[in-house]
Amino acid sequence: MAIGTLGVGSGLDLESLVTKLITSEGKPRLDNLATKEAKVQANISSFGTLKASLDKLRTAANDLNDTAAIGKRGINTGGSKLFSASATSAATIGKYSIQVLDKAVAQKLASTADFSSGTALVGAGTLSVSVGSNSFSVTTDATTTLQGLRDSINNSASNTGVTASLLVVAKDPLNVSAGTVTRLVLTAKETGSANAISTSVTDADLNNTDNAGLSRFYYSSSDPVNSQLSQTQAAKNARIAVDGFTAISSTNTFSDVAEGVTLTVLEPPADPLNPVVETLTITQDTTAASGRIQSFVTAFNDLTTTIRNLTAYNKTTNKASALTGDPTVRAISSQLRGIASTAGLGSGSPGSLSEMGVSFQTDGSLKLDSAKLDTALKTQLPGVTSLLTGTSGVGARFDKALDSILDAGGTIEARTQGFDKQLKSITTERETVIARLDKLEASYRTRFASLDSLVAKMKSDGDYLLAQLKNTSQIITGKQG
Repeated sequence: MAIGTLGVGSGLDLESLVTKLITSEGKPRLDNLATKEAKVQANISSFGTLKASLDKLRTAANDLNDTAAIGKRGINTGGSKLFSASATSAATIGKYSIQVLDKAVAQKLASTADFSSGTALVGAGTLSVSVGSNSFSVTTDATTTLQGLRDSINNSASNTGVTASLLVVAKDPLNVSAGTVTRLVLTAKETGSANAISTSVTDADLNNTDNAGLSRFYYSSSDPVNSQLSQTQAAKNARIAVDGFTAISSTNTFSDVAEGVTLTVLEPPADPLNPVVETLTITQDTTAASGRIQSFVTAFNDLTTTIRNLTAYNKTTNKASALTGDPTVRAISSQLRGIASTAGLGSGSPGSLSEMGVSFQTDGSLKLDSAKLDTALKTQLPGVTSLLTGTSGVGARFDKALDSILDAGGTIEARTQGFDKQLKSITTERETVIARLDKLEASYRTRFASLDSLVAKMKSDGDYLLAQLKNTSQIITGKQG
């Protein structure tokens, strides 16, 4: 029977009665399930908040385990335009006298023969090019142009050491009407004397060193008379003097002269015969270290506040928070506090966070004594570095613990998976209750429909009987109406 038709025959409010019976039967159980679901959702949300706070602490712990930052060096080159410098934590604090003697440059060779343009023919043969340990050859024919030779050199799969280009220049520097000529330029890709260029030719005219055909690209530093390419820039090594001792590099970078220090030559000396003496000063930069330690303390204290809020119990209202008394949260808090309070870490002094100015307060948060930390960084840097960094340092210990809490298969995931199972169980139970209520409602409707029909029939029969009695009374009394 459709909803809203019960009671039509009898005139009774059977629809309302069915609704009240179903509500009375199902509401307590559905309300109980809703309460359970809300609590589980609150737990999931609370663990999400906890996880976010733990993630921030893990980032801070990773930053704490950064030897380069903790032992960062300050660099002062006195504003030098000749060299720049960088230093790792291995660099010795102090001063160095620096002289730039030479800047490394790459060799350049240019053809001396006059080519009218890039489309001029170069002649048939084979041109072999050597740059340091790299050698390769290109083959030309009677149709190869200067541009074609350039492209063959640059596109050779074996070429790793030289770049070919074309220059269009004045034929006579003092006479513009003389027109222009095109020259081939070979430039070594790397600086230093070890990357000097040499070429050899197998020319179709059988003369490999004359000023004709492919021989126009022959060059050997040991055969300057027959060489047809001119050296426009000699390959040169960089040279510097550090505290009076000379160092040489094929590049402009010196990374092994002073331990932990990298020097880069920027410009050659203005007067090579009298190079200026400049000062490189290396200091301890405590800014990065103190900043990371402060960030760690802040992240730890934020986590402490988060846990306190998630587990608080209001004695006035007798109301617990979502995670009040939760054993997982207690275990996480205890584990991390234990790491922060561990003594005897590192290989020197300070051997604990408290010894370098990071200590616990009564509320479980950390307090940073900036003056004590600054002293430790300036006077006990090796000990601070050992305490904070490395596989057994505070940073690594926190990171390892937090990985086991936050990563896949960790503590947080195990708890949230448990909550997910609870939600699925609640959903299944709710569906079971609703299905039972649907069956019960159908049963009630069937029974009340029968009752409605019976009452309707009884009412109809009563109405008929009353009508007959009225008619009989009228006949007996003779009264009508």
